[in-house]
Amino acid sequence: MCCTCGFSQSISFDQLGKEKWLRYNGGISANGVYYDGTANRQNLTYFLNGNINFNVAGVYNIPLSFTYSNQDFNFPNPFKYNRLSLHPSYKWATAHIGDVNMTFSPYTLSGHQFTGGGFDLNPEGKFQISAMYGRLLRATEYNEEVPQAITAYNRKGYGIKTAYDFDFMKLGLIFFKASDDHNSLNNPFPVEIGLSPKDNAVVSFESEFRLLEKAKIRIEYAISGVTEDTQLTDAREKNGILSFLLDENISTNYFNALNVSFDYPAGNGTIGAGYERIDPDYKTLGAYFFNNDLENITVNASQTIFNNKLNLSVNAGLQQDNLNNAKSSDQQRIVSAVNASYTASEKLNLNGSYSNFQSYTNIRDQFDYINQVGQFDNVDTLNYRQISQNANLGANYIIKQTETKQHSTNLNIVYQNSNNQQEGETIDGGDSKFYNGMAGYTLGYPEQSLNISLAANVSYNTVAEDKNTTAGPTLSIGKHFFDKQLRTNFSSSYNTSFANGEQQGDVLNFRLGSSYLWLEKHNLNLNFLMLFRNSQLNTGRDLTITFGYSYAFDNFKLNLKKRQGVPNERTPRTQEKTVSFRYRNIIYSGTLTEVNEQLTNVYQSAQFAAIPQFKKDDLNILLATVKDQKKENNYKESALTFLKELYKFGDFQDVYNNALFDAIERIKDDMQKIDMILENSFVQTKVKLDANRLHKNPEITDATETEWTIYKKLVGEHEERQLKLVGHRWMEDRFADFNSLEDIIHAKGNLKEFKKLTSTKSYKMYDKNENPVEIGRYLEEEIIDFYYKKSLNIINPDNFELRYINKN
Repeated sequence: MCCTCGFSQSISFDQLGKEKWLRYNGGISANGVYYDGTANRQNLTYFLNGNINFNVAGVYNIPLSFTYSNQDFNFPNPFKYNRLSLHPSYKWATAHIGDVNMTFSPYTLSGHQFTGGGFDLNPEGKFQISAMYGRLLRATEYNEEVPQAITAYNRKGYGIKTAYDFDFMKLGLIFFKASDDHNSLNNPFPVEIGLSPKDNAVVSFESEFRLLEKAKIRIEYAISGVTEDTQLTDAREKNGILSFLLDENISTNYFNALNVSFDYPAGNGTIGAGYERIDPDYKTLGAYFFNNDLENITVNASQTIFNNKLNLSVNAGLQQDNLNNAKSSDQQRIVSAVNASYTASEKLNLNGSYSNFQSYTNIRDQFDYINQVGQFDNVDTLNYRQISQNANLGANYIIKQTETKQHSTNLNIVYQNSNNQQEGETIDGGDSKFYNGMAGYTLGYPEQSLNISLAANVSYNTVAEDKNTTAGPTLSIGKHFFDKQLRTNFSSSYNTSFANGEQQGDVLNFRLGSSYLWLEKHNLNLNFLMLFRNSQLNTGRDLTITFGYSYAFDNFKLNLKKRQGVPNERTPRTQEKTVSFRYRNIIYSGTLTEVNEQLTNVYQSAQFAAIPQFKKDDLNILLATVKDQKKENNYKESALTFLKELYKFGDFQDVYNNALFDAIERIKDDMQKIDMILENSFVQTKVKLDANRLHKNPEITDATETEWTIYKKLVGEHEERQLKLVGHRWMEDRFADFNSLEDIIHAKGNLKEFKKLTSTKSYKMYDKNENPVEIGRYLEEEIIDFYYKKSLNIINPDNFELRYINKN
């Protein structure tokens, strides 16, 4: 039997007091699988799952879950499966308490679970810091009855990660330390298991800076010192670089890791390159598994062209191992891949891909070393080369699409090739090819909730002299009943296989499935699979039946307030009219009074706290209208209207963030061109100003009033263009930090202020016509003006250099 229980917690104290005090939701499910056939597996397997989440005051979540099965998975281990974790947060500070995991970098602490505590501090500014302390492994004694189980010493660790963002560069430092307690095991264990108490210290340096305005370069260099057995007493010949942090002895070794990446936005895409080198045997006790002894060189590029109709991406890389020439073989891998997708029209979509994987192995026979006479004998004793190629081409075409009928077809072709060569020639049985083709047709009747699909599949592969073919059709039908409460599907496939022209066997299967939603919360499912197999080696049939039930309760609250009775109340509460309806997977059910309270709670939740006041006034009227309804149909209609308008704000937030991100991307694409225009404009004005005789000598007395007017206009124009140029470059630096939609959603500083200033008008525009293009144009104009005005109070107009003009 297997039973697990989990407990996890996330708290946001800045939401305290904005929500109801106690809510809970969750679900329970039971599933079973019955099997009758030729495979070696249990006849009946069942699983029970359940979860419930208590939410206190909208900020404190207590999720509980369990899983129970009639399969046995338990064995002694140093890891903890039942977990308790808390993650309280307030604004930019987050704590991690209990059974948690954190990641500093791939070469230091990387997702290893620990029992203890940690924190992340990310204030709005240039400084960031994270730290942790806890037990990484618990002591686990050797078990003679289960010798394959893991034996481990008690291991504790601690670490800190800091970073500071300068204007031109971001620098970071990571330190991680972990060590085993050699006194934590009491019972003896066999030497063969290779267990010894270890000590590890890792220091990593990180940097990130910009080059050529848009290019971003990131570098991480890590040094890891590992003492394989702290019980040894023999000293190391000389102290290592981390000797002041590490318990060194003769088993101590040091390893290095380097990772450099380069990214540059170009056109509607990016180009990039990367280099990674990890010493042989590099390890850190802050990660469960680590690849080492490798050197990677990668390049990549992506671009969108032809009015965003064609997307192209190219990747290539070279990897090699045996960096210290200690292995008996060298291996090199070359990988290249091209992906393309083309939207030819609203009806036709094409996609294709190609990848090429090549590996080279130079095997050095140990007897060649033994029998070697000269220094350069047997330099290449055995060369092995493996080439793998994959190609894919797909097409989807909508033949006809109306409200009552839909016709579509699709085609997919796959090619794979593997070629193993030795000394430049293909070895016996080393060449294999695989071809697969699939064509399908789908007929849909949306009004009847009916879909019918017919497909044909053919596979052909060759291995040396052997040729194998498999082909067959598939028919599938899907139909919904009772307003989509009952969903059913049926499919049948037949395929036959041939080897060198002779039939080997055939397989026929039937699948029948159904699921039924009852009373909005109960879900029942039942599926049958019958498979008939007829071949020279195996003839028989398999029956698999899966069945399940699940129940969900969602987003209702416990009412802890004592109900106050009404004097002389004769009509029982249970006789009050009840309603039940569903909106966006949330069920509202109960008496009119109870549903009124549910709607009010949703309206007052933190999710909708940022709704502009003008919209709140409209929603207050709609909610009041709902509460005035006494008839069930009128009540439902009014309630759904209210919820639609309420959730419209949530939809708007997604539209707003995407429109703002797209606007910023458009501005970033044009910034270099605009920068050149602004600089040229400034230079032209400066040339005119420098040539003006009043600018050369303001003490001239014979200047006319017209000359003075022209001169003052030139001075003003010069100052304005200078401010625009310097302000543009300041804005260019700010916009360089906005590289993803997440940067927009979790805006900070000036961007957060801009969102606050423009959200109300943007929502009014969305509320009027739901046109994201219009919102995007508005945001594009406003953000340029907003950042330009911000720059006026920050920049030094004289602090800039000409980029495109010869200053001499």
